Amino acid sequence: MTEHKMSAPPRLAGELVADPASVELTASIADHVARVANAPLAEADTEAARRLLLDNFIVSLWGATRPWTREIAQWTRRFAGTGASPVLGADWLADPSIAALVHGTAAHSYELDDTHDETLSHPGAAIIPAALAVAAATDAPQADLLRALAAGYEAMALLGASAGGMETVHRGFHPTSVFGSFGAATACICLHACQRGEAVTRDLLIAAWGHALSQACGAMQFSAEPGGGEVKRVHAGYGARNGVLAAEFAHLPAVTAPRRVAEGVYGLAALFGGPLRHVAPAQRLQIHNISFKPYACCRLFHSTIDALREVTEGFTTPPEAIERITLSGPQLIADQHMLLRPRGSMAAQYSAPFIVGATLAYGPQRYDAYGDEHMDDAAILAIADKLRFELSEELTRTYYPHRFATGVRLRLADGSERYAMVADSIGTPRKPLTTEQILAKGLGLEGGAALGERLLQGIRDGSHGGRALAQLLAQSLR
Repeated sequence: MTEHKMSAPPRLAGELVADPASVELTASIADHVARVANAPLAEADTEAARRLLLDNFIVSLWGATRPWTREIAQWTRRFAGTGASPVLGADWLADPSIAALVHGTAAHSYELDDTHDETLSHPGAAIIPAALAVAAATDAPQADLLRALAAGYEAMALLGASAGGMETVHRGFHPTSVFGSFGAATACICLHACQRGEAVTRDLLIAAWGHALSQACGAMQFSAEPGGGEVKRVHAGYGARNGVLAAEFAHLPAVTAPRRVAEGVYGLAALFGGPLRHVAPAQRLQIHNISFKPYACCRLFHSTIDALREVTEGFTTPPEAIERITLSGPQLIADQHMLLRPRGSMAAQYSAPFIVGATLAYGPQRYDAYGDEHMDDAAILAIADKLRFELSEELTRTYYPHRFATGVRLRLADGSERYAMVADSIGTPRKPLTTEQILAKGLGLEGGAALGERLLQGIRDGSHGGRALAQLLAQSLR
């Protein structure tokens, strides 16, 4: 698998729409997505889609080890035998919507899943589980699966950007769950069309999106309480499951759905986001504009971790030598990420003080530092108590939402200060992870390097269709 490098990630140019009633944005986006769905992928696009699959598989195996994912997987036993899609963490097959729910939950359960920065969403955790479940049920060729993924990422990015990811979060909704239903539905529509030997049409996409609009969900309340946040993991599972259902319901002629999904008076932007933006597709597909996570925490703070690396000279500055840590960035940090004493792993992975404490106490890639056994860790909490937040209008205005920039200022016990600002953290399109770095995310899993190599070779093998790939992932847990 060749390394993917690019100097200018594709961005979505968005302009505010003064009169949403006067535009047909949904139809315009659907036309573009249909073109992507009906055309073969270029070699670079195929490579990008395979990297997304590899990352998702490794991340999902981590997530499948978590207790909430295991419980949901066991809950699906009642659906055993209802379909041909493998259920991750179980030994039965079920309807694609059920398999997508479990896989989506697993993919979002370790805070290691891919990110589309502009929409503040994790598309792979919703799109890939839905597409893989349907591809397993239909035994779709790999080329059809990868093309469906590309179309799904495109739809999720464009529709999400039209509503505004930052605005959606500030309104109290989780973009991964809300926008994920649209991306997942798109991928499933593509696979159903391939199975029938038909082209993907604008009308079919819009019908599926109309159903996805009524299913969109995911409250941000998990970010406002010290415990009870593990439901956030299921949000990606909801998006994946809802996408499967939306695509199937789009084929039911009597179950009609609204068409003005993006621009409607009760459409995506009006209900969940901010002022409607007219977005135009970028020259390159959005699968090239995805950030991969090397650290198991909210993507917003990956730049913080890289800035900490700079100001501590490669994490060599002893924590006891630090008097105060000042984190600068957008208001969103103060609103949702300054919880001092989280009581569960989700809250810890969303808490800036805890993330900084865990990073300086144990290093940036100790995934277990966010486990329940560390909630009262004295080393972490002593550092967390030194953190202060400072709103930076300049960083917000200059970088957000396209780049998650943060600044870190250390005041040392000797009175000296150090400062670093990072706009593009490791794993972003400007600083992409290598294939080896993606594989390294799985070294702590049972099977380690050999497991990663099996996944890589299976994905590289173009003869492995959707069913074979789904089985490869499921069997990696056994």
